[in-house]
Amino acid sequence: MNDDTTISRLAPKPFSSSFQTDSCLYISGQGGLDPLTGDVVGSDIESQTVSTMEHIRRILIEAGLSLKDVVKVNVYLTDRSLYNEFNEVYARFFEAPYPARTTIYCDLNYDLLVEIDAIAVDALKKNTRS
Repeated sequence: MNDDTTISRLAPKPFSSSFQTDSCLYISGQGGLDPLTGDVVGSDIESQTVSTMEHIRRILIEAGLSLKDVVKVNVYLTDRSLYNEFNEVYARFFEAPYPARTTIYCDLNYDLLVEIDAIAVDALKKNTRS
């Protein structure tokens, strides 16, 4: 690691909630968990998606970035039937041009219905290496 590396303090060990090097910020999978209690926030896709996106927003802010800097998102849903409602909530957080996105259906830990990881690019650091 070099001086350009930042590891977010917002995650329990043994992993970081994010890792930044050069111009890229890699955000680990985030879910709708209360940061103080670790409990799942809500039992519906709307409340869990809002909570998850707010976690991502906080990580971005800690790195000096915003949701506008996100270029790639991976979404993990537990059920295909959640897709449309998830998209309605997700659309509240992003505007065109939207980040590239992949949606995967899988089992998740706890009672999570959604988990999201993301990559953001810091335009101010982009191509600054000599």
